[in-house]
Amino acid sequence: MQYLIMCRSLTWAQRSAALLERSGITASVVKAPQGLSTSGCGYAISIYRRFEEARNLLLRNKMINGKIFRRMENGEYQEIG
Repeated sequence: MQYLIMCRSLTWAQRSAALLERSGITASVVKAPQGLSTSGCGYAISIYRRFEEARNLLLRNKMINGKIFRRMENGEYQEIG
């Protein structure tokens, strides 16, 4: 299952993804699907595995500043946090 953590800028997304990668969690910076970004920045971190661990790590490092979405089976995104 894919999770998207919205970021306030491309730089913020890159830093967050690097933190996750250093911790052994695969993450990539992606252009956010249209309609998910309300702040103007269209970048997110995409995570397929170890989401809870990734979220907790980002929270501890004060790196989450946007909404979090989960991609549903029908292809739509549901906000989860």
